[in-house]
Amino acid sequence: MNGISRLLLGAAVLAAACQGKQERSPEETAAIDSARAAADDSAAQANSKELKVSSVMIGRQIGANDLITQPTFQFAPTDTVFLSVATVGSPDSVALSAVVIGQNGKVVDSTSQTIKPKGHVTAAFRNAPDKGWKPGTYRVTLYADGDSVDAKTFAVQK
Repeated sequence: MNGISRLLLGAAVLAAACQGKQERSPEETAAIDSARAAADDSAAQANSKELKVSSVMIGRQIGANDLITQPTFQFAPTDTVFLSVATVGSPDSVALSAVVIGQNGKVVDSTSQTIKPKGHVTAAFRNAPDKGWKPGTYRVTLYADGDSVDAKTFAVQK
């Protein structure tokens, strides 16, 4: 084989390698397929007419975008209890309410709001009885259109 033949053979091999499909490992293929499925599922949930509560956080302070900035389950009698409710879905509207039950089984405080979500939305609730919290354990239950969707327990200390 002369120099020109070797050069042409090398160019042909290089061209074939560049045009060939890059082979992926089964792990890479599975990861790509999983990411695509998750993105498709997320888009479907965001456009769904059903609301899904994706997370509920409780804390002492709330910040931008109605997100909890000081998460806790321990409160003082004068604290406001904040709930941050992350939802996904696009129904026309949903009535959300947060009902706080004391250790005696009676409603201590409740708040409600109607949201008109489009995709991923976060709503905030502020619970604080007029006379403050009595020390003890409380349960706050979140309802969406009257159905219980999540609950958190918190304590108030002296």
